[in-house]
Amino acid sequence: MFEALDEAAPQTVRYLVLELDDGEFVHIVGEGNDTSALTGLAAFEAFTQNHAERRSTPVKRSPAKIIGNYHVLEDGKAG
Repeated sequence: MFEALDEAAPQTVRYLVLELDDGEFVHIVGEGNDTSALTGLAAFEAFTQNHAERRSTPVKRSPAKIIGNYHVLEDGKAG
């Protein structure tokens, strides 16, 4: 995924993957107004194939509001 993002260089996408101590992964995605900038990549389509077989818990999706940002998102300013 990260190689594909580097190649495509979509300007509106922010993507962060964290691995928790218990081995679970958290994917944080910001897409701006272009929701296909990430989901339209062939690498994303390949990554999501057979996804249900690879995960140990159901997918939990939830919109979030940025409360603070320090050098994680593009502008790097504290909220």
